This record gives sequence, structure tokens and C-alpha cells, in this order.
Amino acid sequence: MPFMVRDNAEIFYEILGTEGPWLTLVNGHTRSSRDFRLLAGNLSRQGVRCLLFDNRGSGDTKNSPDFTLDDIADDIIHLWDQLGIDRSLVMGLSMGGLVSQILTHKVPDRVQGLILVSTGSSEASLSSAAFVPWGTTEESVFQKLQAYFTEGFLQRNRLLVQAMAKQILQGINSDHFEERSNQQRTAMNGVDTRPFLGRFRCPTLIIHGQDDRIIPFAAGVELERLIPGARLKALPDVGHLVLAEYSKNLAQDVLDFIRENGWL
Repeated sequence: MPFMVRDNAEIFYEILGTEGPWLTLVNGHTRSSRDFRLLAGNLSRQGVRCLLFDNRGSGDTKNSPDFTLDDIADDIIHLWDQLGIDRSLVMGLSMGGLVSQILTHKVPDRVQGLILVSTGSSEASLSSAAFVPWGTTEESVFQKLQAYFTEGFLQRNRLLVQAMAKQILQGINSDHFEERSNQQRTAMNGVDTRPFLGRFRCPTLIIHGQDDRIIPFAAGVELERLIPGARLKALPDVGHLVLAEYSKNLAQDVLDFIRENGWL
């Protein structure tokens, strides 16, 4: 497996695709790059090169316990430097959206376009449901997961959500899940991107479920207001985990955004 070593961390990454514009995918709290493989596979077959990596505190990345979201943004910059990527589109989900905003602020000339999914501008964007503990039983994990989906999706896909609960519980029991989750939660403390969003100049697409109970839809509306020229795509009857509830259409939305701006 490929790793980039820097600052007491070994950052796992992988690349899908061999030509076309770059798209860097930044996942959310506790989630790994594995979530992106289906989406990245679809996009790479359409001529988009996808860079996937595991944030500090998730997946196969190894790191010291103390880090910030700025450190994760710097990891991306170093990955780009190591791989010879001058410019890239960036798509961030949830916590990954905060990292993506910080990254755009740090290196605006290297972010070709920005896609913000199910995210907000600060830790204050999170609802109280995001802070409910996972617990130590399959039932407690399942109960917490329910807040991430709409009722309709839960009814249609109960077995899928139960399988996710089992996977998360396995991580809790064997992979220092709670410890690493707390590391990422600490990294989000005090983050507020609102002071610099008005300086963004890259094309920006915001995608947000109208029934998101983790980061309410109002956070996406605020981002559209604060980022010059940003466009908000509202997803009716979709919750927080857009990769699950909106997976069939997300790749098309990304491709449309890339083509509209003449990058493909």
C-alpha cells in the first residue's frame, strides 16, 4: 500500500484513473477512503483522476494523537507535491468539507474547483445528534446511525444499515475507533471558516440533503451565501450520508460540474 510520511504520520493514499482532471476526495468524521471507491471508480472511467486518502485518525493512516484540521489540509498539499499535482478539484464530505475549505484558503491557486457535500462552516454547524456516543452494542450503534439517514431510506435499507452498524461496532472493539474518533473531534474544536469564505474565487458546488439531521440544511444555505458565486443543489428526502442515499446521482453531478467549467 502506498504511504506518504510526514510530521509523525504515515498517510495512506491511492489513485484511480490515469488521465484527465484531478479530483481529491476528503472524507468525513471517522470514515476512510474506502467509502469513495465506487464513486471514484465511476468517475475514473469517465476520464477523471481521483486521489483518495485516509485522514489522520481514520483508515490505514498512522499518526500521533495530536493534530488539527490544518494538519490534514497540509497532508493534502504534501501529497500533491509528492505526486506532481499542480491543481486539483477538491470534494469534501462533512468534516472533509471543513478540511477542503481550509485547504482552499491555504492554496487558492491550486484548488481548481470545490465541491462541498453535507457540510458547514464550523463545528457549530453540527446538531446535537452528532455528539451522541456510539455506545458498545450493535443496538446502540444502530440507534445512532438512524440520525444519519431519512426514515424512508431506513425502511427500505434496514439490512444495509444493520450491516454498517456491525462494521462500526467491530471497529469500536478492535481498531481504537473511539480514541481516533475523539482525535478528529478534538481537531474540529474551534474551527470556523466564515472569516475567509468571501475570498474564495474558484467555482463551488454545494450539495446538501434537505433532511440532514447531523448538519442541517441551513448550513449549506449559509455556505452558498458566504462563498461568491457558489451554487447550492438541494436534495429532497436525503439525509447526511449522501454517498449512501444519493450514490447513483452523485457521480453525474460531479461530472456535470466538471464539464460545465470546461475541465473535461
